[in-house]
Amino acid sequence: MHLHANWHEVWLWLWYLIGVFFYWLKRAYYGINPPNPVATGYGHYVQRAWVPLSVRFFADSVIFWMMFTPGLADKGLAALGWEKAAWAVSMATQLAPFSATFGFFIDGAADIAISKIPLVKDALPQMPGPLAANVNITDKNLADAKKNVDAAADKLNNVEVPPNSSGGGD
Repeated sequence: MHLHANWHEVWLWLWYLIGVFFYWLKRAYYGINPPNPVATGYGHYVQRAWVPLSVRFFADSVIFWMMFTPGLADKGLAALGWEKAAWAVSMATQLAPFSATFGFFIDGAADIAISKIPLVKDALPQMPGPLAANVNITDKNLADAKKNVDAAADKLNNVEVPPNSSGGGD
């Protein structure tokens, strides 16, 4: 079996990947900034979200791949009543700017579908939730917390323990 690369399709896939990457970059920007950050930086974002991003990327890529199968995407759109949108399939599978746009928006659509559709959201990994409000722990906060723990430990040391009246033992 001889496989020959279709360099035009490779070029379209490259632009599709660029579109997906920029959606991830946009999502990461909002994921590390207030009001509800899910990570403290871009590296931490990737560390927390790599599994849901990978699953979503797989789903996105399969959809993009199916668009190159003649008769599949246009019949699927027709089954949904969107036969007038079939031109989008030919554009995304022929022109790089449309492939990049498709990559950007299909990842956003998959993001919504995977997090909102009941059966899908229960089966696939979800993006991480917001961090706790006190993520940035300072030395002063640590010192105050240590004082509180030490004070609680002192109070526990002064508590009298009544003898075990049950007659049993541990």
